Amino acid sequence: MHVDEWAIGQRIASYRARRGLTQAELAGLVGLSVSMVKKIESGDRLVTRFSQLVLFAQALRVKDLRELTGVPLPLMPDGRLGHPAVDAVHRALMDRSPNRADAVDLDGLDHRVEYAWQVWQEPSAFRYDAVGQQLPDLIGEMQHAIRVAEPDQRRPALCMASKLYQLTRTWTKRVGEYELSLVAADRAVSCALEADDPDLAAAAAWNLAMILSAQGKTQQAIDVVRRAIAELKPRLADGTAARLAVYGGLHLVGATEAARDDNASEARRMLDIAARVADTTGETNHFRMVFGPTNVALHRVSTAAELGRTGEALDIAERIAVHRAAAVERRLTFHLDAARCYARRRDDVAAVHMIQRVYGESPEELRYSRPLRETLRQLQGRAKPALSADLRPLLDAAGLTG
Repeated sequence: MHVDEWAIGQRIASYRARRGLTQAELAGLVGLSVSMVKKIESGDRLVTRFSQLVLFAQALRVKDLRELTGVPLPLMPDGRLGHPAVDAVHRALMDRSPNRADAVDLDGLDHRVEYAWQVWQEPSAFRYDAVGQQLPDLIGEMQHAIRVAEPDQRRPALCMASKLYQLTRTWTKRVGEYELSLVAADRAVSCALEADDPDLAAAAAWNLAMILSAQGKTQQAIDVVRRAIAELKPRLADGTAARLAVYGGLHLVGATEAARDDNASEARRMLDIAARVADTTGETNHFRMVFGPTNVALHRVSTAAELGRTGEALDIAERIAVHRAAAVERRLTFHLDAARCYARRRDDVAAVHMIQRVYGESPEELRYSRPLRETLRQLQGRAKPALSADLRPLLDAAGLTG
């Protein structure tokens, strides 16, 4: 049994008609533009966020989500497996135990945080597990380091903590622990602000916008990005390459959120600014944000996909040398965007090929990525015999067979 995302739009249109609502009225109730609602009902845009699905159900007075999804509520949002390290990460984040007596090796701790980031950003069959195992001890030691830091060591300790919380944010988001991810993102911002580091604070704001986006809180994400851009812009004249890269990265996430808000002109404006900045910075990985011309091109794909311009997204995708992306996470996102676009055009061979690339660099992604699992379900539901042999190992890795 799987969720047919294309059928959700048809069911929304049907229930809207039963309630006697116009598309404009429904758009007002769920906080979307009229054009966005039209695209969802026609199948040009998919409802992939659980929170957005709940809004439609409330507006349409649908009490059982199976009326929109075609599957029982217990299967929502997608029945993926939780990561075994989540409980330990949660305990570490919430720990308020008294100070320990042992001293802290800040240089050693900083090296371990950077190593964990390196593991996360490189292809591996076990990067989720490797980072998940390291995070609880790192978080506990970092929180202790901040509590006992001497005055001259407090600022570097806070900067390290912000970087660690940013890693915790991305790991918890990728394993589907959105509320925990939001806690980590908020702490990353707080530590950067207390350290009085404007560049790090802007990078932390970028992280906060990322988890707000994943939760479907588009307007909140846009507000965070706009504030961060406004605070950083006056500092650009005397800024470093790192500051420019963060400024460009904020525009990329802003472009994505504008596209999700169905604001094509704003998305294009943000992308164009990011492209000009990338021409200056070149390929970078300051604050582990992976900004540069390649990432700008990748975001042109994702924004086109978000706007429902599937053909345009694929035209751009097929011209990108994605191997140049400095972090595996950006390559995985690109392959997922392309797979979803190919699946939308019912080019299932190409969609499977893109998912095979994901599997080759990070097999754990198939267990934890909700959009990827839904794409696999769509392909599974209509797979022809000639494609089954290629699809089967991917379904097995995702735990979608049995």
